[in-house]
Amino acid sequence: MAHLQQEELQTERDAIGMYVVCKEHVELAIDMFVDEYEDAPDVVDLKETKFSDWDPPVKCKECEKKAEFLVV
Repeated sequence: MAHLQQEELQTERDAIGMYVVCKEHVELAIDMFVDEYEDAPDVVDLKETKFSDWDPPVKCKECEKKAEFLVV
């Protein structure tokens, strides 16, 4: 049940232009963000940033590799 809720939250975040991706997919996430919002995103290194009330997904949005960046 908790896993389903996490997937629903991830889908909601994707809908508002938040992409959690591995290093390999950063450029793709930036391109998708720019295509959707016609603006440059912020890229956050998840290794250097901690969130007080949100745990980012551990896997890339595009593949099964470890998530390393937040594009928002």
